[in-house]
Amino acid sequence: MGGLPSNKYAAVCAAGHCTVYVQVGAGVRVRQGDRWQVYCPADAPQEGGAGAGQSAGTATAHSAANRFAGPCMECSVQVEAGAGVLVPGDDGKRGVQCPVCQVVAFRCERWDESDQFGTDPWIPDAVLPGCAPAISLRILALSRECWKCKESTVCVVGLYPMHPARTDRWARWVDKDVLVWVRPLLAGAGFEKIAESIKPRWSSTVNGRYLSNGCQRCDALQGDFPVEEAVFDLVREDGVDALDTLLVVEVPTPMWQRVVHGERGSGSALLM
Repeated sequence: MGGLPSNKYAAVCAAGHCTVYVQVGAGVRVRQGDRWQVYCPADAPQEGGAGAGQSAGTATAHSAANRFAGPCMECSVQVEAGAGVLVPGDDGKRGVQCPVCQVVAFRCERWDESDQFGTDPWIPDAVLPGCAPAISLRILALSRECWKCKESTVCVVGLYPMHPARTDRWARWVDKDVLVWVRPLLAGAGFEKIAESIKPRWSSTVNGRYLSNGCQRCDALQGDFPVEEAVFDLVREDGVDALDTLLVVEVPTPMWQRVVHGERGSGSALLM
């Protein structure tokens, strides 16, 4: 391996079957055609041809190959043993990071202008190897008094994995994009009145129409700001379980990862 240079850039291993995230100085760079490719130590081509080789660099302290199946520490999607990497969490303990969350973290850290404002998607449409195709989510709701008719009404406010990773402690706020696909799920499960109350309404605060929660009795707009404020206060004090679980649904992994990360790594607001 003496003829293959150590890689100077972090990237996902170029081997088609591999999803390991290769740190700077680990693995090797290999010239293929008119471009360089980064390979992890296990899949680095040997000199003169393809095949398993030895590392030209050394593994860093920041990540390691994942030997155990478990939920991704960021999105809670189940990851098979051998897929993704182990990375340290805020508590110092290592957790599994799935291939999608690896790439998003890398691109956010690099903060490349072409990444932040380009057109290429950060979240792939296809489920990457080693990741579960779907995840079970709780659709969370808050019962509150309508400001107009003073009757109790239900607002759909959050999504949370049914089996979250220990590091994934907070639910995600449902924005207008999420309400688009949550609404038919509720209608199909028998929550027709709640589903029908989610529709576009005019808001003088934002000076426009947006898909919103409404009162099931009088149809008055339940504005995002007062609802968010009530939800955040409740969750900060009593946790996610202070909210009602309307429904548990199976959602495709890429759909959920777009909620977690957004199209450009921003993600949905956390209920905390």
